[in-house]
Amino acid sequence: IRPKSGHYEVDHLIPLSIGGADVRENLWPESRDTQPWNANVKDRLEVRLHAEICAGRLSITDAQKEISRDWIAAYRKYIGSN
Repeated sequence: IRPKSGHYEVDHLIPLSIGGADVRENLWPESRDTQPWNANVKDRLEVRLHAEICAGRLSITDAQKEISRDWIAAYRKYIGSN
């Protein structure tokens, strides 16, 4: 599916909630239209990783590495299939 013009957001690859920065290298356009992997799905992962860090079950460094290396694999690991 080709994303519709304007149906995307400029998002942080490593979210601010887990120590990401407002720098160009950490920003990328993320579609709201693509299925099954899109901005809304990645947002769920970001919330889960933040909760895992706050609960002491995951280090911030490991969360940053996992989401930046392959956020879809991280989603599958921490949430399950989409």
